Amino acid sequence: MKIKAIRLACVVAAACYTHTASALENGTTSYPNGLMTVMSGLLGDPGTYAYSYNKFQSIRSLRGANGEESPPGVDGSLQAHALRMVHVFESPVLGGNLALQAAIPYVDGTLHFSSFGFSSGGRGFGDPMFGVLLGWKSPALFQTVELDLVPRTGSYDKNRAFNPGNNANTVYLAYSFTWFPLRELEISSKINLNISGENPATNYRSGVQLVADYGINYHIGKIWLVGIGGYLATQLTDDKQNGAAAFGDGHRTKSITVGPQIGIGTPQWGAFLSWQRSVYSRNAASTDTVWLNGYFKF
Repeated sequence: MKIKAIRLACVVAAACYTHTASALENGTTSYPNGLMTVMSGLLGDPGTYAYSYNKFQSIRSLRGANGEESPPGVDGSLQAHALRMVHVFESPVLGGNLALQAAIPYVDGTLHFSSFGFSSGGRGFGDPMFGVLLGWKSPALFQTVELDLVPRTGSYDKNRAFNPGNNANTVYLAYSFTWFPLRELEISSKINLNISGENPATNYRSGVQLVADYGINYHIGKIWLVGIGGYLATQLTDDKQNGAAAFGDGHRTKSITVGPQIGIGTPQWGAFLSWQRSVYSRNAASTDTVWLNGYFKF
C-alpha cells in the first residue's frame, strides 16, 4: 500500500491544467477538472480568441479506495498555466460554427511526504492539445461538441518522480451546454470522456474517465455573474499495467468538488475567478483549487 500511494502521489503533482497534461496514470487526470463552469456550451462568434488559464492548487492529502488518508502526512502545492488559442470560422457547418483550437501548459509542483521524510517536485511544459469544435446557438440554449488529441510530446523521463508530460497519447470527446431557464439564471456543464493510450515506458494504460464540470450562475446586469461550480469525476474502466488490473483492483478514481465563483465578461474580453474544494475523493488527491482565467477576442 505504501509503495502504491507514493507512486500515486508523485504523479498527482503533474495533474495540471489545460485540456492537456498527464493522463490518468496512478490516479491523476489529463482533463482539467472543474475548468468549464461558466458558459460551458458557448462557442464565441467568428474570430480568433486567446484564453489564459491559471491554476493554483493546494494538496491537503491523498485518499485511498475507501476514502482513507493513504499514506498519512502527504501535502503539496501545484501551479499550472496554459495558453489556449481558438479560431471560429465564418462559414456554417451542419447549422453551427466550426472552430479549431490548440493549447500548451506549463506546470510547477511540489509534494511533501512527511511520513517518509522526503519531498518531490519539478517543472516543465506538459503535453499540447489540438482539437476541433462545433457549436450551435439558440436564444436560451448553447451547445458544443468537441474532439481533442493530446500527443505525448511533453517533458517526460521515466526515472523522474515528477513529469509534466504523461508519455501517453490521449483522446477527449466532449459535449457542453449552457441553458437559461430564466433570463438571469444559467445552468452549464461540460461532459468529457478521457481515453488514454499506453505509456510505453511503464506499460501502464489509464482507464476511461468521465468528467462533468458544472456551474449554476446568476447574471447581474450585462457583464457580471456569481455562482457555484465544480466537477464530478468517475473512472469507468480499470487502469491496466502489463495487461493486468493495476494494483490488483484497477485503481479507479472518483471525486467531487464544489465552490463559489465570480466573473465579468463581454463578447470581446472577460475574466473569471473560482475556488473549488474536494468534498469526495477516492484513489485521488483531496485539494483546494483556485482558478484565475481570462479571454480576449482579436
